[in-house]
Order: sequence, then C-alpha cells, then structure tokens
Amino acid sequence: MVLATKIFTLEKGLSLGDIANRIKGYSLLEREEALGREVEVGSRVSDLRMEGNFLIGTFEENFLITTIYRDETFKVPLTIRTEFRFFRYKDKVFLVVVAKKARANRIANHLSSRLSAEKGVVQEAWIPSDRLRSFFEGRMDSTKVIFFDNVRLPNVDKLSLYGSQLVGTDLYRRYLELGTVWYVVFEPEDGLVIGITRNCIVTFFSKVGVDGAIDFILGKVVPLID
Repeated sequence: MVLATKIFTLEKGLSLGDIANRIKGYSLLEREEALGREVEVGSRVSDLRMEGNFLIGTFEENFLITTIYRDETFKVPLTIRTEFRFFRYKDKVFLVVVAKKARANRIANHLSSRLSAEKGVVQEAWIPSDRLRSFFEGRMDSTKVIFFDNVRLPNVDKLSLYGSQLVGTDLYRRYLELGTVWYVVFEPEDGLVIGITRNCIVTFFSKVGVDGAIDFILGKVVPLID
C-alpha cells in the first residue's frame, strides 16, 4: 500500500513545547444532524504526545458525505484521521504530515493558523535541484521515473523519462540542459522504492510503516532541504 507524506518547515522560532501548548485542545467543531442523530463535524487535534524527539498528534476531520441507497439520498458522517509529527533538526523545526498533497496542505494551514496569527508560519520545505540530483544519480540503475519542469521549450511545461540506466543516456543529459529535475521515483535502498519532489512530497511505494518512513525522511531527506 502506498504511503504518502509531505514535509514542511516552521519559519517561527518555536520549541516543541511551545507548539504543543498552542495546538493542544485545537477544535473547530459544530453540530449537524445525520441519520436521525446529532453529530459533530469539523476538525480537531487529538492524541497529542511527546515520544522521544517527536511531538506526535492526530488531526481529525469529520465530514458529512452524501450517499444514495435505492434512489434515497442520505447524509452520512465520516471521520478521517491523519498523523502528523513535529521534530527539530539542527536549528530548524520540521513538520511531517502523513497524507497526500491536498490533505497535507490543508492540515498544515490549520496548524499554522493555530501556531500564530501571522500567515506563513508553516511553509513548504524545499530541496534544491542539484541536491535532489545528487540523491538519486548514485542509484540510477534503480531509477524508474524522472520528471523535469522549468522546461525551456515553447508550449512544453514538463518532460519525463521512464526506464532504467537513464543517467547514461544522451536524452537524460539533453533534458538536464532544457529543464530542472522536479520528481523522481527510484530505489534509494535495497527493497525501498520512493518518489520525491523538490517541494518535499515523499511517497513510499514499498511496504513501510509510519515509523520506518519517518526514520528515512529524517535520515535521508531532511539533510537535503534548503
């Protein structure tokens, strides 16, 4: 099963204790009726705790979705729980949200508004193109996909390459002259296949738990971040 994550950075000098105090008790809930009963919809932070060097929590989102059964329309409550982790690396605090891009961005914005009245406290992390290249070019024999953006061709937004042995091809070198590496899928370690973008969306295509994914991110990805 694919495990998606996205990494963010904090632009405000907060300790993990400060963050915990500010997001503890976060709740934006209201009551609505569904299936003949009153339910809570909205979002809240739950299960907030310190584990080692991590501040771990769950961002809970409660919705009403519309479903049809035999031509009848019903509103049904749905809860989605997403794990997030704050941690410090050197002099900076990072946030990892274990979700795909759209949900991760939404949760990061909610947490950012709770941490400060200033906008942009939580921002996308960013990997310079040369560092991303250095990360995967040493394992080009296991590289499966490369996307390029900032392409200097009229009416061309992105270029892509699929296959193996890409680093030795004239086409790869030509694409590097025309654009910048944006996304790559490769095998950084035996048995582990990941996809990574410059704005730090890290997708694990191999079977890995959240703890294993976070360990990899902390050890291999975070040091690349600008």
